[in-house]
Amino acid sequence: MVKRKVIVVMLACLLIVSSIFSQVKLVSEVGIHTEAWKTVMNDFQEETGIKATIQQFPYSNYFDQLMLTFTSGRVDFDVPYISMLWYPALATASYIYPLNKLSGYEELNLEDISGIDNGWQNGNLYYIPYMNELGGIVYRTDLFNDPKEKAAFQEQYGYELVPPKTLEQYRDIAEFFYRPPELYGVTLMGQRSIFLATHFLQRLWARGGNLLDSEMKPIFNSKEGIEALQEVGEMFKYANPSAKTYVFQDALTEFTQGRSAMAEIWTTAMLYTENPETSRVVGKASFVGFPRPEELKNEKLPMLYISWGFTISSASKNKDQALQWIKFVTDTKNEVKAAPYGNIPARFSSINDEELRAKFPWLEGFSEAMENSIPTPMVPLIPEGNSIINDYIAPAVSEYLSGSKTAERALNDAADGVYKLMKEHGYY
Repeated sequence: MVKRKVIVVMLACLLIVSSIFSQVKLVSEVGIHTEAWKTVMNDFQEETGIKATIQQFPYSNYFDQLMLTFTSGRVDFDVPYISMLWYPALATASYIYPLNKLSGYEELNLEDISGIDNGWQNGNLYYIPYMNELGGIVYRTDLFNDPKEKAAFQEQYGYELVPPKTLEQYRDIAEFFYRPPELYGVTLMGQRSIFLATHFLQRLWARGGNLLDSEMKPIFNSKEGIEALQEVGEMFKYANPSAKTYVFQDALTEFTQGRSAMAEIWTTAMLYTENPETSRVVGKASFVGFPRPEELKNEKLPMLYISWGFTISSASKNKDQALQWIKFVTDTKNEVKAAPYGNIPARFSSINDEELRAKFPWLEGFSEAMENSIPTPMVPLIPEGNSIINDYIAPAVSEYLSGSKTAERALNDAADGVYKLMKEHGYY
């Protein structure tokens, strides 16, 4: 009898210990896609018996909080949800753990995840995308489908008014809808920042150019780069003069208030256009990937790619449970379930889901763009990446727009700076 009681007590203790350790601690920023995946946390516990808890920080200080925790050595979370641009530095410092070294990582079905190639560094997989978006054009379907507008455009330009697939169409459409001060042809982001740099990067890539060559030497001051920069200046002619001071939120506000026909931005903007509390274009917007020159419109070329996703802390004592969470939350059915709460899924099977397509018809344009592009981060995934874009590319674009330098001079000066930076850091 005593022996049986001892066994019962031991089993009870094992259950308590099991419940303590059958958990996974998540850390994230405060944002709409985090709110989306939080909706399946209870489902995770019900299905696996593992409890998921979360700590969140404002985006403005989230990265600093992560680094402070990692460097202090007092890591109290298992799964950091982070920007794709952050993980290379965390991987280099061994703060996050290679997922491919965990048993069962193959069950993640990686070939179904768009942009997954960006999650590998030095032969190891550190990052699984959850939220994916591309840079492109958000446009007003009510204007593009208006019979009077279509007839007027056909008469003026000699071809049908459709969402722009080529850079030539894009310029024509921006010019056609430029009707200040009530309506502008395009919304752009002109403040000296990474946002301004994206306007140059998109055009550079669309022309077949690149930032760095295989030896990590700057090549963006090429013919393609000069043409790309000159075209950025050309497009600002059809934007609100105030656009020279815009960043992402300003551009988003202008478009959702119905003050422009197009916005050169990324896919997340579509989630805001559908918010009836803040948007005047609900049900009147869609998305198309960034246009290319006519002669390259069918080529598979780099396109601006933005992603947030999941990693596993090297200090975690619950790596198996952490991997189970990542498998669960990025599973197609759970991505589809969470998406309406504020996310653009990473899996092709999710963005092509019929139910989700019915709710978000604009996913068709997004899926087409994703399948026909090379998803490319706005910042090279190297330690110097942020500096290349923020300290050299953005100022070069700004200097050209202000008229203080020619396109050639601005890019040559920037390329010289990047070359010196890379040489100082031992790349050559």
